[in-house]
Amino acid sequence: MIGVRQLLERLSAGKLRLRARQLAELAANPHVTVYPREITFDGPAQRVAVLTPHADDETFGAGGTLCRHILAGDAVRVMLFSDNVASIEDPNLSEAEKCTRRESEFLRAMDLLEIRDVSTLRLRNSVFEKGVYPERAFSALIENEADVLYLPSLFDNHHDHRILNKWLLRTMRDHANFRPVVRGFEVWSPLPATAVTDISKSIDRKRDAMRCYQSQQDAIDYMHHIEGLNAYRAITLGGRRARYAEAFLELPADVYLELGNSYL
Repeated sequence: MIGVRQLLERLSAGKLRLRARQLAELAANPHVTVYPREITFDGPAQRVAVLTPHADDETFGAGGTLCRHILAGDAVRVMLFSDNVASIEDPNLSEAEKCTRRESEFLRAMDLLEIRDVSTLRLRNSVFEKGVYPERAFSALIENEADVLYLPSLFDNHHDHRILNKWLLRTMRDHANFRPVVRGFEVWSPLPATAVTDISKSIDRKRDAMRCYQSQQDAIDYMHHIEGLNAYRAITLGGRRARYAEAFLELPADVYLELGNSYL
């Protein structure tokens, strides 16, 4: 009679064999991109929209890439959703003071990244907790249109980041003509990346922008963690030419919608 331990070992081995077969099939499939493609910025000017749940996600996840968009002459618009009050735990500050501080950090970072088109929605934390759809914000997003849209990845391990993806998925379901390329970036969770940007020449500007978020650096050494992630991501570009890179789960809108519907 087989024991519980032996049964678990057999089940575990079976899962490993299945995963090995899946990886082998992936590597042998000529229609699958195993390594992420390098994003280039030498084509026609693009309209770029960035949805950031909190002030800092946009810079930590895609700051170097946004610098490259600006340098290429692309129109970049950043929409900040949260009032960010919950991210400061200082009992000596009022909610209004916390909101003002975080928003001033955001505006300084945008100024350093040379992004002029910004909007702040100041949604309270309860809106994210309840998943209340901010229809007016997404109506504005649709009106401005976008060729490329950045936001935290579907798989980023943060509740508010997942809620923002749910809102975007709803918008795409309701508006069949709104179909930008979606690039999910990584903040709390490394990605199965499909695209990568060489940010070696924009890393200094990204560092300066990250430093603007001092209220967040006081609690977590984001400079260390994000720069380490960007250094590691450069390995996907091969050789020694790139020192820093940002990675994305880049998906056509219909694929993003299909994946998001099944995952979230």
